Formats: sequence, structure tokens, C-alpha cells
Amino acid sequence: MQTASLCIVGVSLLLSGSVLAQDRQTDDTPHTVRLIPVQESIKVEVVDWGGSGRALILLAGLGDTAHVYDKFAPKLIPSFHVYGITRRGFGASSVPPPENGNYSADRLGEDVLAVIDALKLNRPVLVGHSVAGEELSCRKPPSGEDLSSDLHRCWLSVRSLR
Repeated sequence: MQTASLCIVGVSLLLSGSVLAQDRQTDDTPHTVRLIPVQESIKVEVVDWGGSGRALILLAGLGDTAHVYDKFAPKLIPSFHVYGITRRGFGASSVPPPENGNYSADRLGEDVLAVIDALKLNRPVLVGHSVAGEELSCRKPPSGEDLSSDLHRCWLSVRSLR
């Protein structure tokens, strides 16, 4: 299982208003979109902007879709292969009923891990905005693995990417 080599990276994005307030009607950046099953009858939207290097997964804040990063993600593709996940209940992802823990932090974290496994990603960098950090912050390390040596904190400023 690929999650055994998962690297969790806590990232705080100091996003300027222009990144998060981009025109959500415009979707003209090159990317592919697919729906990946994460649970029986439930799929989440995964946006792939391409790129080279280590996999980097962008997780949007509550109420947004992965497309909130359509203008930002291309700035990262020279150094990373960039993906975005739209959590269940939003955008093109499935909308299960709000019962039986369908939207708990644990369940949302399991969705991210299911996408990592489906894409066969090895030690992806996870970048979350706002509540996205909660989806994996409560995850236990995979059996027999100590993730403490892989836990990093980095500060990424959009201004440095302009």
C-alpha cells in the first residue's frame, strides 16, 4: 500500500486575494480531470495539472473545489507533478448524505489516502488551505511507520512564486 511511504507536510499558504478570489467561471489552464472511487458509490474529483518531480497534492478550503488552484498550480509544475482533490460534497465529487460519518475528518482523510493509493503516488507533498489540514492531521501513521522524521513545516509564499 502506497500510504506506508506517505510524507505529511504541513504548509501554510500566504495566499494573496487574487489566488483565492480568481474567476471560478474561467477554467482555461491545461489540466485533466477524473473521478476516482474512494468508497462504494462515492467518487472524488481529481485535477491533474501535470508537471515534473515529486507529486504535490493541493487541498482546497471548505466550500471550494480543486479548481480554486487553476491559476496557482501551473506556477508549481516546474518543480512538482501537481494534483488537486475536490472533497466529497463539492464540485463534481459525489454528494453522500450527511450521516454515518460521511463528512468526518477521518473519512475525508481516508478519501485523500484512497486517491494517493489509486494514483500510486510515493510520498506526495500535501498542501492544504484552511480546514484542509484537518483531513490528515488526525491520521495515525501507517502500521509500523514513524512519520515524525518526515513531518516538516514549511512556509510557502505565493509572492515568491510570482
